[in-house]
Amino acid sequence: MATHIGIGFSQNPDTSRAAREAAKQAKIQTGQSTINLTLVFNTVHYNAPEILSSIREILEDTQIVGCSSAGVILCEGIHMRGIAVLAIHSDDIQFGIGSVEEKILSADIRQGGSMLAKNALTDFGQGRRQAFICFTDGLLKNNAAIIKGLQEIFGAIFPVLGAGSSDDFHFQKTYQYYQEEVLTQGATGFVIGGQLTLGIGSRHGWKPVGKPRFITQSDDHIIKTIDDKKACSIYEEYFGESAQDLHSQKFGQMTILYPLGIYIEEEDEYLLRNAVDIHPDGSILCQGEVPQGAEIHIMLGNKDSCRQAAVDAAVEAHNALSGKVPRLILIFESLTRHKLLGRGGFKEIQLIQEILGSKTPLFGMYSYGEISPFHSLSHIKKTHLQNASILILAIG
Repeated sequence: MATHIGIGFSQNPDTSRAAREAAKQAKIQTGQSTINLTLVFNTVHYNAPEILSSIREILEDTQIVGCSSAGVILCEGIHMRGIAVLAIHSDDIQFGIGSVEEKILSADIRQGGSMLAKNALTDFGQGRRQAFICFTDGLLKNNAAIIKGLQEIFGAIFPVLGAGSSDDFHFQKTYQYYQEEVLTQGATGFVIGGQLTLGIGSRHGWKPVGKPRFITQSDDHIIKTIDDKKACSIYEEYFGESAQDLHSQKFGQMTILYPLGIYIEEEDEYLLRNAVDIHPDGSILCQGEVPQGAEIHIMLGNKDSCRQAAVDAAVEAHNALSGKVPRLILIFESLTRHKLLGRGGFKEIQLIQEILGSKTPLFGMYSYGEISPFHSLSHIKKTHLQNASILILAIG
């Protein structure tokens, strides 16, 4: 019983050549003629349908999932342009893939999440399932509802993990991949199970600033009032004159670097929310649900707190493996963190490798929203849609 993993990457400007090069590298590294699962991440510089058809030429009958990303995270570096392919052949790990398209999610996003889970479980068949990893459109305005739909099928404490596809702060269009289908405003993912041990770690590193405030009126993912004032006053009071034009692109970038933190009492943690739009009435549209009555703060992060959060997440994942050496490390990290860390972003990845193994294959992406619990498998309570966080999944 063995697992063979290969990772390929290409920055060839020609889409077809880049995809074939990355797929060939990955297949050669596995040393196997068949590939059970292929995971694809690519930046927005490439033609998505051509990527998938070119990979299919090389890897043939493999199951394909993945999404577009602002950047690719690999053992040797961070790349803001390129196509990356992860190929897995395993005798003891089982996979089942599924997808749900835009028209289903637009009709009922929660029901769409349930359908995604059912599709993946049907493909998985019988066996011991251990987690579900999904890729949603990071531009959807209520991805938290997809999580609720998934949990209706998998159960409230079953590990649901994943990320929102991204397009490098263009906020125009992102892509999700299922076999040779390219989805927009959809979701895809895979069930993983069999003979394996999972280590999960998730942190963000942002700290609350200012006095506690409270959401006095909200509607799902829209904050209408805070302390009985228009919701955007929380930014107006903090930024002063810099917040005069709440609809400017500059302010949109500002709110990403200064997310809102909602205190979750039962977790004793702050759940981060990016403000994706300010309505004319001053209400704030968030990337995920916001509970009425919750304590809320503007959150502040720095390079040191970001790196420490990554270390803490890696230690948490390592401890959950109970001594097993990881076969693969998957990283889903907020693009916000990359913008904050800048050129020092790879130092964070090196710190993770020091904890989980420098020779372990590592494959990751930069996302618009991360799907994970606050704690490791041994203390898992509830999966959340998070922003500005890093999620580490170590597969042992």
